[in-house]
Amino acid sequence: MTLVKNKAKQMGLIAVGCLLYALAYNLFLDPFKISPGGVSGLAMVIGHLTGFPAGVAIILMNIPLIILAYLRMGAGFILNTAIATLLSSTLIDLTAWMPSPVDDPLLAAVCGGVLIGAGLGFIMRMGATTGGTDIVSRLVQAARPHLKMGQVVMIVDGVIICLSAAVFRDFSLAVYALIGLALCGKVMDSILYGFDFATLTYIISDRPYEIGKALQEQLERGVTYLEGQGGYTMKPKKVIVCAVKRGQVAALRNIIDTMDPNAFLIVTYGHQIFGDGFIKQKV
Repeated sequence: MTLVKNKAKQMGLIAVGCLLYALAYNLFLDPFKISPGGVSGLAMVIGHLTGFPAGVAIILMNIPLIILAYLRMGAGFILNTAIATLLSSTLIDLTAWMPSPVDDPLLAAVCGGVLIGAGLGFIMRMGATTGGTDIVSRLVQAARPHLKMGQVVMIVDGVIICLSAAVFRDFSLAVYALIGLALCGKVMDSILYGFDFATLTYIISDRPYEIGKALQEQLERGVTYLEGQGGYTMKPKKVIVCAVKRGQVAALRNIIDTMDPNAFLIVTYGHQIFGDGFIKQKV
């Protein structure tokens, strides 16, 4: 029963994501010829030039990609992707009649980027994609492991956005598309990794225990001591690891500067930190 519920939840969120994607396409992007990049961007160009339904074009262009991905990556990844691709493409054609609620291209790019980011976030969180660029990036990465997926996606989307702007003879469309893509990425990351961004710090000091005690007492944050070794001196060093909220970084720096101005501090950002004082892990 639990398995059935989890599968139903997965399919439900994929359906919601596909609907958001289709609404973003038809309400905000397509009316202003703002390319979403990828296969959908190519379908938009084809649709405006020939009148061919965008959803059908997306399905036809994804078929060879899905087959190739199935041969290279197996059925596990492809099944949900095929479902999401078919559903999102169908919904794009079914909602094509809906008029845009805005008349400003910049506002359309913002709204479209946010909606597509939310839709893709839900879809990818359930282990699926809408095909197209994501399949291409995974195939390229499988053949060239040194390339990052994000780089491949940006290159492919950038080429398609420039192509769209050239076909429609309007450079401003590329600018609007890039704005939409940037917002899309931010919203998608927030859904995939959470909104509760935190900061992970590494502190190397000759006064590790004093600094650790101060962080615990003043910031009410736990610390962990790791064993390290200086590469030049070859002497053992204590490395303090402490996770804090973003708003506490300045206070942490003040504590370290006061207690040991020569301390070495590394600050990194964590999308998700689970545990006491941060995100509660669900059982």
